[in-house]
Amino acid sequence: MRMGIRHLGAALICAAPSFAALAAGPVTSSGDYLARMDTDGDRRVSLAEFQAWMGYAFERMDVNHDGSVSQAELPGGRGKPISLTEHRAALAARFAKQDVNHDGVLDARELAAPPQR
Repeated sequence: MRMGIRHLGAALICAAPSFAALAAGPVTSSGDYLARMDTDGDRRVSLAEFQAWMGYAFERMDVNHDGSVSQAELPGGRGKPISLTEHRAALAARFAKQDVNHDGVLDARELAAPPQR
């Protein structure tokens, strides 16, 4: 079964927090996510901060660092390749859905909410 870009993007998005948590210790609450994602300390997560945090999985999977996760770099060698540009676009779409009040940032409440469809 082939995995489309949409499904691969979702897999990368879902995997990113666990990869990042391994790098910096366990994340046990939405406050932990906020503290780790919020690199400028304003208690909100911008799109750039969200993409940087969530991009960790992509970076780990892109073994040859060519800006694309190829089929060979995917778990089990299955799925469709995805570029960093496509991955960031998928993250931007996810961010926009999580930004319920449309203020361009995610607060702790929006981060803790289940992913919006």
